[in-house]
Amino acid sequence: MMPRFLKTSPVVLALALLPAARAAAQPDVVTITRRASPAVITLNTYNGSGRQTGLGSGFFLPDGRIATNRHVVEGSARVEAVTQDERRLGTATYAEAVGGPAADLAILPRITNPPATLPLARGLPEVGEAIVVIGAPEGLSNTVSTGIVSAIRRVEGKTLVQISAPISHGSSGGPVLNMRGEVVGVSVAVLSEGQNLNFAVPVTELTRLTQSQPGRVAFTGDLRFGGERGSTRTRDVDALNPGSLPRIAMGQTVQGRLSTNDFRRPDGSFADTYVYSGRAGEQITVTLRSSAFDSWLVMTDPSGGLREHDDDSGGNLDSQLTVTLPRSGQYLIVANSMSEGSTGAYTLSVERGSGRVSSNDDNNGGGGEGDLEDMDLSRAPRIALGQTVAGTISRNDFLRSDNTYADPYIYNGRAGEQITVTMRSSAFDSWLVLMEPGGSGLDLHDDDGGGGNDSRITVTLPRTGRYLIAANTVGQRDVGAYTLSVERGTGSARPGGGNTRGVSITGLDWRRLPAIRAGAGVSGRLTTSDMLRDDNSYMDAYVYTGRAGERITISLQSGDFDAWLVVNDPNGPLYEHDDDSLGETDAGLTLTLPHSGPYVIVANSVGERATGAYVLRVESGPRVREIPRAVRP
Repeated sequence: MMPRFLKTSPVVLALALLPAARAAAQPDVVTITRRASPAVITLNTYNGSGRQTGLGSGFFLPDGRIATNRHVVEGSARVEAVTQDERRLGTATYAEAVGGPAADLAILPRITNPPATLPLARGLPEVGEAIVVIGAPEGLSNTVSTGIVSAIRRVEGKTLVQISAPISHGSSGGPVLNMRGEVVGVSVAVLSEGQNLNFAVPVTELTRLTQSQPGRVAFTGDLRFGGERGSTRTRDVDALNPGSLPRIAMGQTVQGRLSTNDFRRPDGSFADTYVYSGRAGEQITVTLRSSAFDSWLVMTDPSGGLREHDDDSGGNLDSQLTVTLPRSGQYLIVANSMSEGSTGAYTLSVERGSGRVSSNDDNNGGGGEGDLEDMDLSRAPRIALGQTVAGTISRNDFLRSDNTYADPYIYNGRAGEQITVTMRSSAFDSWLVLMEPGGSGLDLHDDDGGGGNDSRITVTLPRTGRYLIAANTVGQRDVGAYTLSVERGTGSARPGGGNTRGVSITGLDWRRLPAIRAGAGVSGRLTTSDMLRDDNSYMDAYVYTGRAGERITISLQSGDFDAWLVVNDPNGPLYEHDDDSLGETDAGLTLTLPHSGPYVIVANSVGERATGAYVLRVESGPRVREIPRAVRP
């Protein structure tokens, strides 16, 4: 018998002839990449505390919406779209459509005018067809790889395109293109047990999803089942009889193994389910660890009062949930995997939680959106201007829902006052938060702005009142000593400054901004007394009240600094910026407003702490009009 690796395949022979036969009719890889790359973006996911929890890839559909994998966005609080040159295009907080168990897909709403879009192929690719894959493996945006379609497979009711082009962490959600530059699939998974076994969701599933009625599906839902709590057609863990399941108790760690004999969930993944008997108000932390598969942890109340899930909050590929039980009784804890058919050993443990986290908030343990706002601040110590306090993060402190401890302080500030808050520690990587209690207005955070592992925020306070300063950590459950100080801001970088944090454009209260009207120019000046952004640049902000469908053109011109123009929709999803569209150092944007209401327009500079005069102008009309050149200020 001839060895398998010596056999001649008709597919291989056909591929050998393919370049010569089609070279004149089809673009080459370089041309396809040049055309497609502007339409491919990196998606960074964040939890409710503002920390990045993951990344993936996506691309603009012909209608301007964004296609990606469902698992890329699931469980996050928001998703940020970034171009290949690291420009931030905007954020999304929900999906308009998600695929069911048969398709790991999600369609995000249109968040900006796309720099380019990708056409969709009309049907499945042919086996042996050459393909180009673009994605962000390990965050390396717009990485290009090539290969062939190895097979079209039907597995557990799913159609998958097997490809030879490599897929890595971060590539999920990127387009698989044929040699005409059409999308034939969406990168989804790599089979770790095999060599170069990579898969994509076929374009036929994507086309079907694009034709569905747009909705509003929160990322925090269990999107593996189409955003629903489970499949109505296929039996899931909720239907199991708790009396027949093994028990797990407080302080216990069990050694288990997912196998092909285990319960199969509607998405084709195997699961082991345990019963925990808890008390109302009890807080527990459940951790699932495995080196054999990417873990997925679920905790559910059979009576319907609680359903939580998590992917990577335990670090690496491990899962962790900290929940406060809403009632006394039995709860199901499910050891599960992210991928269909994954098997292998795991450990599952239950520990006593400490501190206070939100319960039954439909988050997956990586978020707890607004958890600091839920703190009881009546006993929080005060910190004053010029004061330095020495504190210690301990396991008795407030436990945030991302499993980090925090110490709260109250600062009584005045409107227009500029302060610099610095947190230093040699015991852990610090995370500093400054916000207005109640969840409205100012909400800033910083990691390394103080140099090394130290944090620093410099901000001009928007109003008189109380501000919450939280000393926090980057790492989960880190403890140790720190110092926290509040000094008077000077408008200049502090020693060891790094990337000093300041006012966030998305946190501005538009109701307190001066108005700008169409047809009227504003002559202004950036000074050291203006609001300081987190990149150490000064800014002036204005509010424009627009109409749905209105076409506006905005210009920012200056002879003193390189202009940077930003437009933000406080209600989302529009967030646009520009540098040199008007030539030289002047900036301009032409936009169609998605709805009626306020829009924040920011006059800013490219350079750090640049100052000088500028002219800001808004023109309104059905067509893009040439912006009149302003007299140089």
